[in-house]
Amino acid sequence: MADDELILGAEFPSPSADEWRALVEKVLDGAPFDRKLVHTTYEGLRIEPLYVAEDGPRSDAPGVPGAAPFVRGSTATAGVAGGWDIRQHHRGEDPAAVNAAVLADLERGVTSILLGPLAPAGAATAEALGRALEGVYLEIAPVALDWGPDAAAGARWLTELFSARGLDPTQVRAELGVDPLGTLARHGWLAESVPEALAALGGLATATAAAWPQVSTARVDASVYADAGASAADEIAAAMATGVSYLRALTDAGLDVPTALRQLSFRFTADADQFATMAKLRAARRTWARVAEASGAAGDGGMRIHAVTACSMYSRRDPWVNLLRATLACFGAATAGADAITVLPFGAAAGQWDELGVRLARNTQIILAEESGLHRVADPAGGSWYVESRTEQLAAEAWRRFQAIEAAGGMAAVLTDGSFAAQLDATWQARRANLARRRDAITGVSEFPDLDQPPLAVIGSPAAGGDAPAGAAVSIEALPLRRAAAPFEALRDKADAIEAAGAGRPTVFLANLGPVAVHTARATFAKNFFEVGGIRTVGPTDSGFADAAAAATAFAGSGSTRAAICSSDGLYAEHAAATAAALKAAGAATVYLAGNPGELRGEYEAAGVDEFIYVGCDVLDVLGRALDS
Repeated sequence: MADDELILGAEFPSPSADEWRALVEKVLDGAPFDRKLVHTTYEGLRIEPLYVAEDGPRSDAPGVPGAAPFVRGSTATAGVAGGWDIRQHHRGEDPAAVNAAVLADLERGVTSILLGPLAPAGAATAEALGRALEGVYLEIAPVALDWGPDAAAGARWLTELFSARGLDPTQVRAELGVDPLGTLARHGWLAESVPEALAALGGLATATAAAWPQVSTARVDASVYADAGASAADEIAAAMATGVSYLRALTDAGLDVPTALRQLSFRFTADADQFATMAKLRAARRTWARVAEASGAAGDGGMRIHAVTACSMYSRRDPWVNLLRATLACFGAATAGADAITVLPFGAAAGQWDELGVRLARNTQIILAEESGLHRVADPAGGSWYVESRTEQLAAEAWRRFQAIEAAGGMAAVLTDGSFAAQLDATWQARRANLARRRDAITGVSEFPDLDQPPLAVIGSPAAGGDAPAGAAVSIEALPLRRAAAPFEALRDKADAIEAAGAGRPTVFLANLGPVAVHTARATFAKNFFEVGGIRTVGPTDSGFADAAAAATAFAGSGSTRAAICSSDGLYAEHAAATAAALKAAGAATVYLAGNPGELRGEYEAAGVDEFIYVGCDVLDVLGRALDS
């Protein structure tokens, strides 16, 4: 290297963390650092605004893909050789239509099939399964079953189909998807007692391992807990506790630990927070490796992960945004080294599984794999101080919660006594509060809604709960599917119903005071605020009113019964009280003011202001009362 060669950044001193903190606090000008820049996850972990080398992995920490603790991938190649398994989800009650869709997908880049229920619980048949898989080369295209209460029957029918076709047992790969505890959580019932279901799982796994060594029997589906509002730590903890229950059942049935571990596969959700998804999947592998180590099979603890885009993040309103959410989720799962990924169609929240939705779901994965080349690097997030730190924190917290479940008697116990459901509900209530105040924003739903775009027509539901059939041995309340967008969509549905009933679209008049440059920020905020609930804003947008009388006169001719005063704090001090009184006199049933009035709240309320809308207020509460009035 030449002596005079430029070394970028060499002329700048390296600041210390304390120096950086001092500069940041100067910019914050007295605002609390933790409140402004530190984010706390739903499991209570701190997300710092800046990470340094000390936050990354220890220099002696294992970091080899395919080696314990498997943080960097379950296999040595970690997907580099051929990429992840593009697993498309198909379901429906017409086996012929399902078969046509399956064959079309396999011709267009899909590498395995996730086959959902082909009929309501108890009505599926071996014939329907065979018809749905007609023409599918099962030794080339693996099949993963997702049949819920019919899982054991579906597993038997699928292996019988393998035998009927004379397939080589060493070449067939499949996931039978038997998950009694996940079925209990999602559907709310089991036909037999939990001990009987686990014993049956052990017997089936033993027979499967002997006859079809590349086929896994048990699936640990943690997505049901994520759908019900679980934090990432709770999702991992539930997966660990369920996996341990199944591992015990399989070894009790006679399998050795390494073989039993190979009989298990895991399913987790991936959502639009790609870094959270990366940390969750990496932390899940780390915690399961600890389970395998404690079971005496450390080198066999590579977790096989199937990631599915989270139902909870999908919306019926502005559904095209679901394509972006799914892309981010798929990116996070692929970057974290998921073995198989399923992207749900953008209409999944409404039960729509049409050709367009399926095609776009498939192509999302193909573009990320073939054009973006995500699979060409093993663990691309590895070494990131932020991702590594978050992975370690999450693994430690998930392990603590897993131990708490075990101390309470195991996964079956916390499901049947309702304690785990209560824990998920508490997390959901915290999440819902943040959604209501738009701290967790949903583009197209709680932010930037489009009132002129119709919602997806509901033709089904991704939720699987229902009444337990007569004779069910175990019955609990099924865990609900809690979509983040649902509370806002309920407001929009109510507004649409008011309009459909002939009362007209609910409106609010924007009483903008002063020049455009003065009122436009709060007028824009108010427009977005009310349209979240399906309430259209009316009134002039290219100018503001000079005084209260002008605003009241325009309101009287608008046909609206609600008005929102929008301007700057300076003009509020001069005109807000008079404008509120004039609007009330002109017939306004409800007068809003955009902004937090602080010490002037009492004065404005006395003048006629009924509600204050501002950043951080409870949007669901305000708009719910507006639509009820």
